[in-house]
This record gives sequence, structure tokens and C-alpha cells, in this order.
Amino acid sequence: MNAEFDNLSRLYTEAMKELENEQEAYWNSLTPSQQLAAFCAVSRRIHKGEIEDGGTYRYVLYQIFGFGPEAYAAAQDAGYLEIHNSIYDASHERELLEHFAAHCGVENPAAMATDFYLNKS
Repeated sequence: MNAEFDNLSRLYTEAMKELENEQEAYWNSLTPSQQLAAFCAVSRRIHKGEIEDGGTYRYVLYQIFGFGPEAYAAAQDAGYLEIHNSIYDASHERELLEHFAAHCGVENPAAMATDFYLNKS
């Protein structure tokens, strides 16, 4: 079973590397102006899905970009899942802090979070 897993892992890694090479070749075939246009179009969509809509990873891929399930692993391999997971707005951070404070037995978690943000430098 371990050899089978190792083989599947190797095949997956090879497939993702081949896909990355194709994507990079495509990018390098574009003029700087086309690269900027593509970058801005992608950034606009990510901003809409992540910041305006607060969507999930799948939401952005499937609803905003219109991709299907085939995009999940390719986008993950390109680093988008890590980018998605690193995006937190202030209200989400505050909510996490309040939940953590409540879990730790802080008497007034909301006031503690407010104090934290007022004194944050």
C-alpha cells in the first residue's frame, strides 16, 4: 500500500509540475501589457470574491471565476488556497479574539477585544 501511495504521490507531483510549466510558458508568451491586463483581471475577481463577497475558496473558483472542480487542485498547487486562508478582515479577527477570550474565561470578551484593538500599536 505504501508503494502504491508513493507512486500516486509521484504521479500527482509530476502532473502538477507539468501544469505549472505550461502555465509559466503561457505567461511568458504574453507581452508585458497582456500580463498586466491578466493580472488586473484576476486581481479584480479575487477582490470581488474574497473581499466584497467574503466567499470560500470554492466560491471564488466556481462562482467568481466560473471554473469547475478541475480548478481546485491546480489553484491550490499555485498557492491560491494559502492566499485565501491568509485573508482575514478586522471583524473576523475580532470575532476570533472574542471567542478565544470567552473560551479562556474572560469576564467580558467584547470589552477585552475592544481594549485590545484600541491599544494595539
